[in-house]
Amino acid sequence: MSNRIRPPAPALVAEARIQSIGRAKAILDVLAAHDGGWVSLRDVAAGTGLVKTTAFNLVTALVDVGLVEHAPERGVYRLGVGLLAYGRTVERRTDLIALMRPHLVRLCATTRETVNLALPCPTDVLIVESLEGSQTLRITSYAGTRAPYHSTACGRALLAYGTEAMRRQVLALHPLVALTPRTTTDADRIEAILADCRRRGFVSEVEENEMGAACVGAALLDGKGEAVAAVSIAGPLTRMGGGERDRIGALLVETMAEVRRTMAGETGGRAA
Repeated sequence: MSNRIRPPAPALVAEARIQSIGRAKAILDVLAAHDGGWVSLRDVAAGTGLVKTTAFNLVTALVDVGLVEHAPERGVYRLGVGLLAYGRTVERRTDLIALMRPHLVRLCATTRETVNLALPCPTDVLIVESLEGSQTLRITSYAGTRAPYHSTACGRALLAYGTEAMRRQVLALHPLVALTPRTTTDADRIEAILADCRRRGFVSEVEENEMGAACVGAALLDGKGEAVAAVSIAGPLTRMGGGERDRIGALLVETMAEVRRTMAGETGGRAA
């Protein structure tokens, strides 16, 4: 009996901005649906809705980079062990969320403001955890949403401690969007803000992402001094004046140092 699965709607294959990326993902999805077993080229093409020649070219490229394995004598394919490296990286991030959660709870209880944990992505920031403050007037939590690098405190903290190539790539991706009349969109000005973040250990934004709100963020660094995550604390500008932002910034720097010490202890004396 054939293991052929119903082809997904073409829109599922073409969702990505770059079509070949969407098609490659569709192929990986088909292979994953067979629980790691071998799949014929015919079933790859049928499962993705791609013509056989296109499916062959893409799956061969995935074989070349180690993401798919090929048994040429049988003409079949399966997911490659090269994917394990990516899975383990994501797994470490999941561990990081668990490690950070008590610190996020403590920050939220101490400041009574909204606390966010963000992870870096290629073109924006992913908010993976968010705790709402206990104040009557508070900033809404954003767990599961994405945020720009240039206009948010967590994004700026991540960008400040990313590689120079990463910063240039993010700032040159597209014209930076002004989310409010106060959003900084000049790349040179943002570079100066990032330099100040590296000097002080934290960074702020005032009404640049949302009118009436301010936010302070700091990065969690690995053993190479690069950002693996960032924590930000947001609240209404009426409570987040300059002095309060400095106080919260110092609290974040202290907390990130504490987390790094914990990570270093768990990895035998070096930050993960």
